Amino acid sequence: MAAVGGRGRAAEVATDSPVATIESLQQGLIAVVREKAGAPIEDRYAELEPLIVATHDLPYIAEFALRRQWPSLPEDEQRRFNAAFLRLSVMTYAARFRNVAPDAFRPVAAGAPDASGRVRVTTAIAREGQADVAFEYLLQDGPQGWRIINIVADGVSDLALKRAEYQRVFADGGIEGLIAELEQQTQRLENG
Repeated sequence: MAAVGGRGRAAEVATDSPVATIESLQQGLIAVVREKAGAPIEDRYAELEPLIVATHDLPYIAEFALRRQWPSLPEDEQRRFNAAFLRLSVMTYAARFRNVAPDAFRPVAAGAPDASGRVRVTTAIAREGQADVAFEYLLQDGPQGWRIINIVADGVSDLALKRAEYQRVFADGGIEGLIAELEQQTQRLENG
């Protein structure tokens, strides 16, 4: 378990199993909505950043999204891309999870590890007057516990979408263009 929290709030985030990681994420999202209802998005961002960092392997996801180009990028460009990617990832949660009821998340179920040792965890989130959104998280174990490396929402892989988009933007504008695009997406969410 790791203690995380922003601006004076600390919560325990368990990452000792795939299910614990997802349950920690869900409970953390609910807590932030409860504690920061109506707060500016930057306040939600500050509360969510440690939670997202603790439950997601953002450096792995960022590198995987640029798999072909990653080895050729200088270390400072890798760091800048990781920073922009982290900010966009957290801001996405801050913007999308403004109103989550305590009973919105459906039970979590984990599958058996695949050949690489990764585990899929399924759950769903209820939406008022609409069908539940099914989520499938792919997690891998590492030095800091089980972390999310992909999210499939209603059958669509977030990582596959990122790879396709980032490859296209990188081909047109290189790493500078890609970092600028991530910063623009973050700004749109922030102003949203």
